Amino acid sequence: MGDIIKKGKNFIFPPIKRVKAMATYKMIKVSVPDAPVSEALPAVMTFYVDTRFTTAQVNRIRQMISIVLGNWELHFDQLDSGEESNYQNCCNKYARFNLAPVWFEEKLANGSVAASVQMDGFTTQITANGFGRASKAYIMYQKSGSSTVKGVNASNPETASLSVLINADHLNKTSVSTVFLGGSLQHAWLHREGYRHPAGKYTSYMAGEASMCIMRGNKDKSPGLSDTTYTRWLD
Repeated sequence: MGDIIKKGKNFIFPPIKRVKAMATYKMIKVSVPDAPVSEALPAVMTFYVDTRFTTAQVNRIRQMISIVLGNWELHFDQLDSGEESNYQNCCNKYARFNLAPVWFEEKLANGSVAASVQMDGFTTQITANGFGRASKAYIMYQKSGSSTVKGVNASNPETASLSVLINADHLNKTSVSTVFLGGSLQHAWLHREGYRHPAGKYTSYMAGEASMCIMRGNKDKSPGLSDTTYTRWLD
């Protein structure tokens, strides 16, 4: 702080310099299921979580990650048994637009094929994280906000991190299931994988319908139940 200057009967104080608080992170590891895929899988994925999240919130984040990984493993288990996966069937019923990520050059015929491409891309994201090919994945803290989990658009699953911003207030809500939160995380990771949708529009778009499929356990939509039941938890 600079010197205090006296001017007449008054004192002039120099401006106070604000100290910017830097976020600190702690490393967590999440086990990768042994899915039947053609490439070698890492034993764990690594994330760096903002220390402002409470222990209970970090545990819920772990559960959200496990939900996304569990759906991924189930998809490949079902393919390995010679049938289409529940995830493929669900995406095929509802996804119509922006079926391919930005890096995919071919036109995709339907939601079932789109789900296969997406899951192959997610396998790449998993291995890139686990084997250190991608940048570090940060789970960043937001005290409150309109979105639950937000991922900035990326375009290369080989190198882009799985970094996301999570609304801590939503992690505390017992009114929302952890499966819904898992769908919100998957949606953010779809953005990191290269998927796009118009702002605020999710219905019929691959990035929206795929996440809603996870939220519903890959079951059909219920008549009379608005998509906003699910999309309110998306970005």
